[in-house]
Amino acid sequence: MSETFLFEGIEFDLTISYADTIGVEWEWAGAWTAAGEPLMRTHGVTMLVSLPDVYKQHGPLIPIHPRPSAAQYKAAIDVDPDYAATVAAGYVEAPAAFGERIAITPAPAVPQLTAHHLPPSPLEQTGFRGFLKSLRGGR
Repeated sequence: MSETFLFEGIEFDLTISYADTIGVEWEWAGAWTAAGEPLMRTHGVTMLVSLPDVYKQHGPLIPIHPRPSAAQYKAAIDVDPDYAATVAAGYVEAPAAFGERIAITPAPAVPQLTAHHLPPSPLEQTGFRGFLKSLRGGR
């Protein structure tokens, strides 16, 4: 059988570990159920559980990819021909240039509205205050 498993439209790579919702790490035990489902286990536990059961009871499962090795980091850095020269030269920036680079540009001015820009309040016309005034005048 292959080292991938398709379950509910999700393809699981069985060569890597998976973390469940509380952080327990599950890995493929290298065995299969009679129904063709991969058997999973947690570290230090010998009980095997099928991947669909782990997914339904503890999922969703989050893949845990191995960290890159030092050689992989070096290969990624060596792709940039200027990286080594940049690191060797160092990066020095004058304080004034740094200040200019991080200076906050002021926001554009927003016109301020004054009272004469606003329509009169309906409460001043015939709204709630008008109702209250009518109560006072009627007594």
